[in-house]
Amino acid sequence: MTDRFVSAREALDTLFASPDDGGALSLPAGRFFVLVAGLLDRAAGITPAAPGHRIASCVDYINAIEIEFGADEAERMLLEEMFEAAVKHKVLPEVLEKEEETPRFLLKAVLNVTTALRALTSVLPQDERARMLPSAARLFSGLPSLDDPGAYAAAAAALAGRDRFRTQRVFRWVNGQLVASELNSAKPLKSFFGFHGVRAIFQDHFRDFSLGRTNIPLLVYSLPGYGKTSMTVSYAMAAENTVLILPEPEALERAWNDLIGILALRPDHRFIIFFDDIDPRNVDWYNFRTNVGGAFSLPKNIMPVLSSNFEFPASILSRGRKVSYPVFDELRCTEMIEDFLRDFGLKTLPANLVSLIGADYTEEFGQKKFSELSPRTLIRYLSIYAQDREKRRLIAELAMGQMITRPDAELFYSFNIDLMRSLYGDEYIARLREEKLRSL
Repeated sequence: MTDRFVSAREALDTLFASPDDGGALSLPAGRFFVLVAGLLDRAAGITPAAPGHRIASCVDYINAIEIEFGADEAERMLLEEMFEAAVKHKVLPEVLEKEEETPRFLLKAVLNVTTALRALTSVLPQDERARMLPSAARLFSGLPSLDDPGAYAAAAAALAGRDRFRTQRVFRWVNGQLVASELNSAKPLKSFFGFHGVRAIFQDHFRDFSLGRTNIPLLVYSLPGYGKTSMTVSYAMAAENTVLILPEPEALERAWNDLIGILALRPDHRFIIFFDDIDPRNVDWYNFRTNVGGAFSLPKNIMPVLSSNFEFPASILSRGRKVSYPVFDELRCTEMIEDFLRDFGLKTLPANLVSLIGADYTEEFGQKKFSELSPRTLIRYLSIYAQDREKRRLIAELAMGQMITRPDAELFYSFNIDLMRSLYGDEYIARLREEKLRSL
């Protein structure tokens, strides 16, 4: 059995190790690799020089792996790392089972490691078995083995099953690593109201990307509170065959090349990279301009989406497709209310009822129940309306009366002007007025 463990230790290096600057062969950093390599070293009879210290035996490593990771997690991590090693060799899931030289070579290395690890706990000397944690007896027991029939097919299936992009569709980019994440903010597409033109662009663009027709960046701009984030996330998740990556805004400058490099290795998946809430005025656009419409081109399986409360510079707009939300005013408010009532089940929409709901919303804003006039607060208001039967009854009765109030257009105008002034300054307002006068 010693030869089997020697082969396994060599195979571990084949899969994961690389020479450092000094010529020493080293495995990736991390406690897991330290323990697995140390376990195979001891099983192969390799011991480090450590005068005056007791050398850890196989069972010490087995117990440490069980305590620090547990059997299920250790097996999952090993197979995931082996799958990523195959990807770095450009052996993707659909290639693993092919009778080709490179996939066969890699699977043989995988099986050398997994066969040895699976057999280890059963071949320990009796004195070591006596010190092994009872729960460690099943450590690595689920790994494929060369002793099994159809070993290569089983190994290929085990690796393909650890493709993180098959089992998870949302990842955060944290400290240079893709971390699986769960989204609780994605809404069904039917839950969005109003802004029909914007929604049509989202649906069209994400569908075309999922079908491989385009990967032009989507550049999303609006005032705060318009639903840029939730709409982007929901339409991205509704598209087929896509994986959503959520980096921090700073990654647009510092980690662009690293992130693109990792995703480019996976042409079998389509990635939407969503940079949310960036400030285009303070971004160093060098990496983006170089790789998007510059000296290099983005891989076809990667599409960036950038969202901001500020307008993008012309040099960036020329590299993507702009999505600009119309200003939220009494007309957009009415449009959203009409969509909401249709979704609520009304087949006919009495104009008086729509007007009264809009007026009630603006009145509640005037009473300081909301801090802003925006699609975000209107949705919050409508959700309360949907839950409050008495409120619905009262507005329905008022809608049949003679006096019908309407949403206050001047209130929307004043709020939007003040918001734009606070964000963009007086010069921006002056420019808007000048453009309006020119159009007249």
